[in-house]
Amino acid sequence: MNKEIESVEYFFHNEVPDLLQNLAAETKPVWGLMTPQHMLEHLIVTFKMSIGRIKIPVVSAEEDFPRLKAYLMKDSPMRRSVPSPTGKNELQPLRSANLDEAKTKLVKETESFLSYMKANPDAVADHPFGGPMTANEWIYFHRKHFKHHFIQFGLIPDYE
Repeated sequence: MNKEIESVEYFFHNEVPDLLQNLAAETKPVWGLMTPQHMLEHLIVTFKMSIGRIKIPVVSAEEDFPRLKAYLMKDSPMRRSVPSPTGKNELQPLRSANLDEAKTKLVKETESFLSYMKANPDAVADHPFGGPMTANEWIYFHRKHFKHHFIQFGLIPDYE
């Protein structure tokens, strides 16, 4: 396994659980409508999408996939308040009983994804904007996506 993948895995195994300890139900977002629990449940859904357990239609044109994938995997800031690919921009109903349960579920989904990725390195699942993405492509996207939402809730500083 290459050093960059190891670095991303370290982020998920070590940094994410520590950062989640600083997230409280009353934490206000810097932008957007999500509550902390909505954000965690959104990240859970994205993990499920990346291993094919949830399917969301691809909304981008195939000729745009290379450019969009490059953006999705690059460790750089994401645009804020991106519209949902499903067209549903309102908050979704909460699925967990509370924030602590959502944190536990997110850590579990993170581990499930990392295990799946190692066991299925050639697996491909559709990203609604980037099209078909491999397990390695998804792991880079997840890091970018987590950082985006962790910045949103002040858990990490914005990119310099």
